[in-house]
Amino acid sequence: MKQPQLTDIQRIYPAKTLVELVYSASQQALFVSSPDWDDEGQSSVLRIHPQTLTVEVKIPLPVKGFGVALDDRNGHLYLSQGFNGTVAVVDIAANRLIATIALMEEITFHDLYQREGIVGARQAFLLRELKRFGVSEGFPWKLRELVFDPRSGRLFLPGLGLGIDSVLFVVDTRKRKLEKIIHGFGYNVVGITLDETGRRVFVSNMQGQLFVVDPDSLEIVSRREIEVDQLLNMVYDPGQNRIFGVDQGIDRSDWRNNHLERDYIARSAGHQVFVLNADNGEVIARMATDEVPIGLVWDSEQQRLYVANRRGIRVAKGEGTLTVFDTAGYCLVQTIAMAPHPNSLAFDEDKQSLFITVKNDETMIKAGLPECVARMPLRR
Repeated sequence: MKQPQLTDIQRIYPAKTLVELVYSASQQALFVSSPDWDDEGQSSVLRIHPQTLTVEVKIPLPVKGFGVALDDRNGHLYLSQGFNGTVAVVDIAANRLIATIALMEEITFHDLYQREGIVGARQAFLLRELKRFGVSEGFPWKLRELVFDPRSGRLFLPGLGLGIDSVLFVVDTRKRKLEKIIHGFGYNVVGITLDETGRRVFVSNMQGQLFVVDPDSLEIVSRREIEVDQLLNMVYDPGQNRIFGVDQGIDRSDWRNNHLERDYIARSAGHQVFVLNADNGEVIARMATDEVPIGLVWDSEQQRLYVANRRGIRVAKGEGTLTVFDTAGYCLVQTIAMAPHPNSLAFDEDKQSLFITVKNDETMIKAGLPECVARMPLRR
């Protein structure tokens, strides 16, 4: 397999903000979430030609969309609208928004904490931190990643609790309504991946726990303590029953300790990829990445894992990289400069190309520059 070169990478700069992307085999197109922070009503989904990287259609959204999940068989793209408590449904053949599914109601955080019995120093810390961002009311859980289960037609979305325990939202996509909220996921549930054949949804949080949820009964089957503090994003390997996940390595001590009401003892150093046994959560391998890994995709045929590394948060000059690992020998194959901050990754249908959203550093954000979608050929 020929190693990708910087000279092979094609780039476009189609919008001010880009987050996650997914490839549709049925439409032969990329779909990229493009939230607008300055004017939420200008948010959109971009439909991009995978070869030319031409923006074919800009699909308007009334609010900001972030994470993406695809039901390619039925032609539906789902987007987590993380600050609005909703999920958007986009028809990718008609290129239009067709539904918005509400998951929760807006609340006042002070009242929420009172109802949850969060008082005293713990409540004061939370309200002080929220005040820094000008927040006093909003939705109790934030939405980030989501996965679609083709067999049940359900959508699963981890909900990060702002001071309260996290949950897992379950959406019936056929009826287009919230089916269930599963409680009990602790501090900041973030990672999620699906074992469709084995009927397992794996969910991770930021306190070193890995959950297994039955996607049919909608019950938590198990919760294991693992040696990974921040298992942010995950990929499941059905062939060898492995979970690949990035251990991000950002200091969250104040928020986590406040939530747990104790000092959390770190279990991992961060800035690495973990390989876990999916049955028991035991560590199979650790592979060091660059700082602050975030997105990952896995090529099962070539046994290659691609990891996007931000190399800093809110830095003036971003120097992010893409690290490539051999998942047969658990070793680093290549590090590719991908400044400023690579974020989300997706393959085309035949895994001939890797697509990457690359986010701006602070200097570029202040200058109002657009963000990047890159295409990197993998095989010739």
